[in-house]
Amino acid sequence: MKLYYVVASTYSQKALLALYEKNIAFEPSVVDLASEAGRAAYKEVYPMCKVPLLVAENSFIPESSIIVEYLEDEFANQGTCLIPTDKTLARRTRFKDRMIDLYVNNPIVAIFLDSRKPEDKRNPEAVAQAKNTLMSSLAHFEKELGQQSYMNGDVFTMADCAMFGPLFYAKQMGFVNESPNLQAYFERMMARPSVQKLMGELIPFLEQMNSPKN
Repeated sequence: MKLYYVVASTYSQKALLALYEKNIAFEPSVVDLASEAGRAAYKEVYPMCKVPLLVAENSFIPESSIIVEYLEDEFANQGTCLIPTDKTLARRTRFKDRMIDLYVNNPIVAIFLDSRKPEDKRNPEAVAQAKNTLMSSLAHFEKELGQQSYMNGDVFTMADCAMFGPLFYAKQMGFVNESPNLQAYFERMMARPSVQKLMGELIPFLEQMNSPKN
């Protein structure tokens, strides 16, 4: 089993956390999407040139949520159960996962990417719209976390795999400074071995990415 990913990618982080939570051995393949040569090489593997991509049993499994679904199906009795067996809870987990992707992840990624553009290439209107969506979504989860420990109640699920990455960036950018429940949730997540393993790879990558170029 091989995972193609970029560790700074929030969707890659979702897949990595799922693999770590379920204690699944895999071959990591870090993709260099920042260079033309890296993108060209990866397009030979996957023409859509999106990460993450799981290759298992000669099958290509793209899209982070689909990867988690596959892992839960194939390794149901191993590690953390990421999608509850109860049908109602499973639907709720998938809904939360989708909600986080659309209304937390996508806005924070848009804001982050815009911030890295030259001043004359930025889009203030798009950023303002993304911030409105993000803050409304964070307020919703702040309220929910006043009554529960994780995204879908008191057990860790796929929705938490989805939430950690964008919440990490939101916290770095100051969007949860006035959200004590989200901050407490973030600390609970940071205490998990899967998250600590992810951070061991993510932090050095971000430090290198942000270091001054000669």
